[in-house]
Amino acid sequence: MTSAGEWLLGLRPDGDTLGPAPASSPATVAEAEADLGPGPVAWAVETASGAAEKFLRQSPEIADGPVGLRTARRSAEACCIAILRGLLHDTPPGLIAVPPEAVDGNRDLVHRGVSLDRILRAVWTSHVHTYERLLAALRLLVEADRRPDESERVARLSFAYVEELTTAFTTQYAAEREHWAGSRAAARRKLVEDLLAGRPADPTAVENTLGLDIVHHHMAAILWTADGEEAQVSSAPLHRLATDLVGASQAVRSLVLPTGTSEVWVWLSWPGQPPGDLAALIREGTAPTARCSGGAYTALGPQARGNQGFRASHLAARETQRVAQALGNPGTYAYADIAVLSLLTANAEHAERYMRDVLGPLAVPDPKVAVIRETLRLYLAHGRSRSLAAEDLFVAPTTVAYRVKRAEELMGRPLPQDHLPLLLALEISRVITP
Repeated sequence: MTSAGEWLLGLRPDGDTLGPAPASSPATVAEAEADLGPGPVAWAVETASGAAEKFLRQSPEIADGPVGLRTARRSAEACCIAILRGLLHDTPPGLIAVPPEAVDGNRDLVHRGVSLDRILRAVWTSHVHTYERLLAALRLLVEADRRPDESERVARLSFAYVEELTTAFTTQYAAEREHWAGSRAAARRKLVEDLLAGRPADPTAVENTLGLDIVHHHMAAILWTADGEEAQVSSAPLHRLATDLVGASQAVRSLVLPTGTSEVWVWLSWPGQPPGDLAALIREGTAPTARCSGGAYTALGPQARGNQGFRASHLAARETQRVAQALGNPGTYAYADIAVLSLLTANAEHAERYMRDVLGPLAVPDPKVAVIRETLRLYLAHGRSRSLAAEDLFVAPTTVAYRVKRAEELMGRPLPQDHLPLLLALEISRVITP
C-alpha cells in the first residue's frame, strides 16, 4: 500500500497489559480487522474506552447502568473505527458511513430522554480524545518530512468526518424523537421513570398505562445480553426470555418494558404474597430459553409492596445487574445471592484499595494469578477444605493444595488464622477485576 494513511496500520494499544475487550460484536471486529488489522482495531478499542470515560464524566446520564455503558462504548468504538478506515483509504467526508452501532445508540438515548446537546458534546469530546491520540501516534510513526502534510490531512479529514456524523446524528435524533414522542411506549417509559424517581402517580393512571395495581406485591427483573451479543442478533430472544420469566413466576399481572436493543425491564405483580422460592422457579422455567439466547443475564430484585416496593425492587435489580455483569457469567442472579458483594463493592475506589492492600502481589492482572485467587477464595469459603474446593473447580485436591501454596508465596506470608479480611478481599476481586 502506498497511500498517505499507510502508517495507521502500525497503530498499537499502549503498554504491555491486556487492554479493554471490544464492546462491538465479533462480526464487527472481524470486518474491521480484515481492513485495518488487529493492532489498529485494538488501538481503536482502547481509544474509544478512554473517550467514553471522558464524556461519561461530563454526561453520566448517557450511560444508565452497565448496558448503557456498553452501548456508549460500542458507539464510540464504531465511530473511531469508521474514522480510521476513512483516513486509511482517504475517503471523502460525504461518503463516510454512519456506523449502525452509533445509530442504535442514538435511538436508545432518545428513548431515555437524553438531550441532543449532551449527545453532540459527547461526540466531540470523543473525537478530540481520538484526534489527540492520532497526533501522538503520527509523531512516532510518520517520517519527519511527511509529518506537516499528514497532520494537516488527518485534521482536515477527521474533523470533516465528525461534522458528517454529527449532522447525521442530529437528523436521526429529530426523526426518532418525533416518532417516539406520541407512542404508548413513551408514555409507559415516562410513567415508570416517575415511579422510580419517587414522584407521586395516580393509581388509576398506573393501572391504565402499565397494567399494574400499584398497591400489589412487586418483583422487578432486568434482562440483558452478554457483551457483543446484541450487535449480532435481534431483541427477540430477550422478549422470549421475558415471556418465560412471567410464566414461570406465576405472576397475576406483569409489565415488560424494552429499554433498548439489548435490555428489558420487567415487573411481576401479585395481590398477595408471591410464591416462596421465586428465584428457583424462574431459573427452572427460563433455563431452555436462556441457553438459546446467546448469553443472556437475568437480575432479580426482592419482592416488595406498593409504590416504594415497585421502586425498591428495581433499584435492587439494578445493583444485582451491576454485580452480575462484573462477574461475567450469563445466568439468573437474585439480589439475595449478591447482596454481600454489592455491599463490599458499593464504593469501587475504596474497595479496590482494600483489595490491593490485603492481596498485595496476588492482585496483579494476570490470568494465571486469577485462577490462584479463585482457588484460594473457594478454599477459604469452604472452611479450608481442599476436597470441597476441588469439587467446585473440577480439579484434584492436590491441585488446590498447590495453588494455595502459590498464593502464600505470592503474598509473602502464610494464611492468617483469621482469614475473614483475606476472604473479603478475594470476594471483591471477583467484581473489581485487578
